[in-house]
Amino acid sequence: MVNAVQAILRLAYCYGLAVGVMNFEVDWPTGKAIATRRVTIFSAVHNIGLITLLSVLGLSNNNWKSTLDNARLLHEYFFLLMTVVRNLAVMLSMITRWIQRSKILRLWNQIIELVRERPSVVLRYRRHIIIKFVFCVLSDSMHMILDISAQRKNLTFGLCVSLLVGALFTTIFNMIVVQYYIAILQILGLYNILEEDLRHLIGEAETICLTRKRGGGVFATKCCFLADQLDQLAERHSKLKDTLGEMSEIFQIQSLSMSMVYYLSSVGSIYFTFCSILYNTTGFGSTYWGLLLIALSTIFFYADNWITLNIGFDICDQENEVTRVLAERTLFSQELDTRLETAFENFQLQLARDPYEFYVLGLFKVERSQLMAMANSILIHSIMLVQSELKNN
Repeated sequence: MVNAVQAILRLAYCYGLAVGVMNFEVDWPTGKAIATRRVTIFSAVHNIGLITLLSVLGLSNNNWKSTLDNARLLHEYFFLLMTVVRNLAVMLSMITRWIQRSKILRLWNQIIELVRERPSVVLRYRRHIIIKFVFCVLSDSMHMILDISAQRKNLTFGLCVSLLVGALFTTIFNMIVVQYYIAILQILGLYNILEEDLRHLIGEAETICLTRKRGGGVFATKCCFLADQLDQLAERHSKLKDTLGEMSEIFQIQSLSMSMVYYLSSVGSIYFTFCSILYNTTGFGSTYWGLLLIALSTIFFYADNWITLNIGFDICDQENEVTRVLAERTLFSQELDTRLETAFENFQLQLARDPYEFYVLGLFKVERSQLMAMANSILIHSIMLVQSELKNN
């Protein structure tokens, strides 16, 4: 399984270079990111060429204007809106990565340094990496198959090029999400190791607390030793929080783009299913295989999105678990040495003073309680679109 994870990470890195997402190079033996000339030139030419190609396709023969003029039904306007938003989100994310490349390089190397201090973190979540890779590939593949199948009766050279460019933009967006997911996964693993070390320290402190003979230097020496360890844990926690804060700041624009694309895609998947059955222009609604294809595409899409979103909630859960474990020292039957008590209090103040919260551009806070509200909003807008489609049909 370790070899499989290494192969997936190398494949993701090489594919990121190929599609222009990676605008820096990684030295695999050390894991450090370096801004080399060859990768910079290749990524710049690739990004400029892709944006130019998209502009040419859009402006040639008044493509966008003709699409708007020929659109007669609501779903045609909506899918055109989805395409525009997705393309703008990808271009905005790509531009942002160039503007913040120095910060991304520094953040990458910070995470690598933290991982090198605790190498076992790589092995903790290898199953998560494999699952994310499988669902990401399946989601992209099913999406491409649906696009080609929906247009199979009207395929032309220009349409094929447009579909390939659209698929490339989707892949670029997913690669950005995968890089963010892997980085957060390493932070989650480091949090997990921190929580285990803290739990072990709490157990030792509870054992010392039961010591009856507190005279002499043995008790004070053990307490001072645990106080030093606790200060080191607090420092590790502070580094993780700083890294998370910097990561949240860097990925603000990309997180907003991801939220918009996921929201519209979720509404669009429900709407597309209804339109395929209602109009039967794609042929999907007339066969069980077509309905199965739509169902599998929807399942893989939502599973991939959930894996990406849930990793942020796992960070919050791990932070709460660290706080809960640290609070167990209040259950000790006796007081500890003054220095150790002070170390516990300082760590608790550190957790209370700076809790982990993630805001997207300061617009809204990302938390698990909002998922039901988001799902409700997606369902309501999907129903509104369906009702409008039935009314105008």
